[in-house]
Formats: sequence, structure tokens, C-alpha cells
Amino acid sequence: MNSIIQLALIAFIATLASSKRINLFIKPIDQAASDPIGFIENEAVYLMDVDLQPDQAYCIGTKDVHNNECFSYQTNLQNLNHAIFNLYLDGDGDISRLSLSFDDKLDKPQVKRRKQIIAAQPNLNPDSMKKQREEQKNGGNGGQVVEKVKQKKVITEIDANGVEVTREIEEEVEVPVDDRSWIQKNWMYIVPPLLIFMLAGGGGAEQGR
Repeated sequence: MNSIIQLALIAFIATLASSKRINLFIKPIDQAASDPIGFIENEAVYLMDVDLQPDQAYCIGTKDVHNNECFSYQTNLQNLNHAIFNLYLDGDGDISRLSLSFDDKLDKPQVKRRKQIIAAQPNLNPDSMKKQREEQKNGGNGGQVVEKVKQKKVITEIDANGVEVTREIEEEVEVPVDDRSWIQKNWMYIVPPLLIFMLAGGGGAEQGR
């Protein structure tokens, strides 16, 4: 009996831990004070009776979801009996934002969970697009330029009489092209003598003084 009670208690605690209550409030846009109107928990929304003025503009929001302090702006609002609270879930299943819509066929407020789909962003950087085209043109070699050259190769094979013969063939291979500038290729031959020259000149000037 005790084990059954313990299991029920654990299940109840797990349910409380997994559920997240989202408290809702409403405020007129020309006022700073807000009034609670209820909360969303699990798959249901629980709203209080609120006296709304149809000629007043309202902001409906929550502080329990980041950047959703005013997720819905409403005018000519009679009541929330036909409201649908849309919860948009991110990739981890967490609520990222809320929105409010209405359906006159409903007789009480509802909650709908929706998966948030992030649309592909256009690439507005022409340089990156040019680089992608160059990589595709070069066969996807990471942007490395290659050229085709013919090389001679000596191979050994067995002829029809079973005799091993050696012959030379010519094949076409791709080799990387060194497209560096002359200074990039030969800087190691320029910089050391230049440093020695500057040090030697500086030493002579010091001795002259």
C-alpha cells in the first residue's frame, strides 16, 4: 500500500515539474497598471471574468515567456470566450512565443500548440555567393585552383606471352596551382637580408657617433 502511495506521489511531482504555468495579464495601452486575467497550464487555459470596455485598446501579455509582455494588441474586444491562445514551440519543445486568434465557433477559450518553423534566410552577401560559385566551378576543392597536366608514368605489365614488359604511358592528372604572388612565394629570401642590412646600417651609424 505504501509503495502505491509513493508511486502516485512521484507521478504527481513529475507532472508538476513537467508542467509550466503561464500567467496572463491585460492592460489598457494608455495605462501602466495591468490586471491578471488567468493562466495557461498544460493544454488548457483558465480565464477570469474581466470587465472589458469595447472602446478601449488592450494589450494582452505574459512575463513568463521572454519578450511576450504584449503578444496581442486588441481593439473592440468584447470578451475572450472565443479566444485561441497559440503556443509556438522551438526545437527543444519550449514555448518561444504566443499569439492570440479568435474563432466564433468556440464556446470557451482553447490552447493550441504549434511547431515554430524557421524559414531559410536569403544570402544577401554577394561575396560569399561568388565564393560558392567558384568552389562549385573548381569541383568543390575548398576554393583551391587546380589544373590538368599530362604526366609520363612507367608501368610494368604482362604481355600475351606471359613476359613481363615495361612501358611508358602518359596520363592526365589534376595538380593544385600555386596562385600566390611573387612576394608571397619569395618573402623568405627578401626579409632576412633586409633585416641584416638595417641592423648593419644602424650599427654603423652608432659607431660614427
